[in-house]
Amino acid sequence: MPRIFSYNEFKDGIDEVKTYADKHSPVITCDDIAVRDSKFKVNVRIGKTIAHPNKADHRFEYVQLWDLETLLAEARFSAITFGRSPVMVEVDFYVVPLVSMRLKALAYCNKHGVWESEEVFVKVIDSK
Repeated sequence: MPRIFSYNEFKDGIDEVKTYADKHSPVITCDDIAVRDSKFKVNVRIGKTIAHPNKADHRFEYVQLWDLETLLAEARFSAITFGRSPVMVEVDFYVVPLVSMRLKALAYCNKHGVWESEEVFVKVIDSK
């Protein structure tokens, strides 16, 4: 099992360490309430404020969206998906929830391993 890193492990470090963690950390953005059986958008962006290098030997290969132990969605990227400039990888996932969710995103950097987001709780209701 690989070690999974999170921004919180590094947030109190020196600026170089915080920069390293910032550009590797996935961030989930979504509403905190979803309607049961309706399409629900979840945005995952890698990097809180700093773009990540984007080279064949240092890039993100995938982003996954999890609800506890259930994989909901995954996006995989080839070496040329985002060109050659540093980038904040961003993916919109659409799910149709049945019950409330505890979402986390995982992202894999081929040089620095697997990184996880903070957990986001989404309450699912029958209608708004």
